[in-house]
Amino acid sequence: MSFAELMVSSVLIAGTATGGMHVWGQARLAARIGLLKQEQLEALEVQLLAGQRWLSAAAHDADLLTAKGSCSFDAAAVSRAADGALPLPEGLQRRWQPQPYGGGLWLELVVGSPQKGSLVGPLLRRQLLTPAGTGWCLPNLKIQP
Repeated sequence: MSFAELMVSSVLIAGTATGGMHVWGQARLAARIGLLKQEQLEALEVQLLAGQRWLSAAAHDADLLTAKGSCSFDAAAVSRAADGALPLPEGLQRRWQPQPYGGGLWLELVVGSPQKGSLVGPLLRRQLLTPAGTGWCLPNLKIQP
């Protein structure tokens, strides 16, 4: 093998190794991003379930409704009560948004904030919770003779 052939083969091997290392680095970064997103999604789901369970089991506190006997949630009262009963882990934000019709509330959970250099952007999970759906409204059923 001549010196020229040795140099060409060395350049080819170095180029192939560098390309392979780049591919491995990209695969590792993609796996890390996937793991971070999965952790964020799990945190969102846990908080969403906790919010649903808390609202269903809140002992039907009349202070959470807009008026006595109504079937509409008071967003501000629910927000205050939830903040006291359900502390959020670091990095999570919760908002209770009133639904225009039906007296329900949108429970919005956001995890992660857009930070410069962050691998994963913010994720949002949103679910509509209604008084009837969470057991707050008693049906006015009458038995027909």
